[in-house]
Amino acid sequence: MNVVRKLSDYRPQERPVETPEATGKGFALIHRQFMDSRLYKDSQAVHLWLHLILKANYSPAVVKTDIGEMMVGRGQMITGRPTLVSETFIPDNKVKSLLRSFESKGMLKIEAMGRKFSLITILKYDDFQAQNCPTNVQQLSNANTSNNEPISGVCPTNVQQLSINNNITNNSLSKDKESVSAAENSEQKKPSHTCQDVIDAYHRILPECPSIRALSDKRKNLIKTFWVKAGKITRQLDNAPFSMAAWEAYLTYISLNCRWMLGARPDAKTGKTWRCKNLEYLLSDEVYLKVREGNSDDV
Repeated sequence: MNVVRKLSDYRPQERPVETPEATGKGFALIHRQFMDSRLYKDSQAVHLWLHLILKANYSPAVVKTDIGEMMVGRGQMITGRPTLVSETFIPDNKVKSLLRSFESKGMLKIEAMGRKFSLITILKYDDFQAQNCPTNVQQLSNANTSNNEPISGVCPTNVQQLSINNNITNNSLSKDKESVSAAENSEQKKPSHTCQDVIDAYHRILPECPSIRALSDKRKNLIKTFWVKAGKITRQLDNAPFSMAAWEAYLTYISLNCRWMLGARPDAKTGKTWRCKNLEYLLSDEVYLKVREGNSDDV
């Protein structure tokens, strides 16, 4: 029996979940309450806020950056002040001031990801960017030529694709308790598990490995990025999404068949000692694929 079947024995059968797809540019919503803000009297503030809303991602995806691949999600974007200046023609000092104002008013969150760019999260994005089709677009897109026929309540797929503002080059999950599976099921509002659940399973199944005492932003992003990449592999092998059960099955298989990862061992060539593998090592799609294919089993 091959390794793929053996690993699947550790995981219950699951229903496939469709992943979000890139749908190009389209509609974005602006709530009228923005007119009540003092910022509305500042034309450059309005311009920048509209720009951020239009640039924010509609669904999560992995993005390549100068510091490696990152998971950037719904309502987020990767950008920098110089980029915003070049895209809006708003002076640099004004952009800097407005970003601070937006952040202080709880409109967005800015996380520096290096010297060149930041991860910007539009707070309450889901409250204003509903995943349904606007009524007027429904009426136009249903092509209802008969006055006697009711307007369909469901937005046609082709119009959904036109009306979703999805810039696939930007995407991430920001909150500590946000589901790492959101990239596989963007419509699931309540997360089935958190990054901390992933760490807890790691500690429980592989107690020999180095413990994780702090769940840093870097580790959270690594978990979410791995979830997307492992999902692509799992779909090819099992025709199912990567899930918490799949993560536990992966760790369990390692605990039984890849014991070389779990202890110190001498390196005859260099005279050094190989250390026990850590979480960062296991959160690699290449390691995951090797384990699934049986190429990391003990000799």
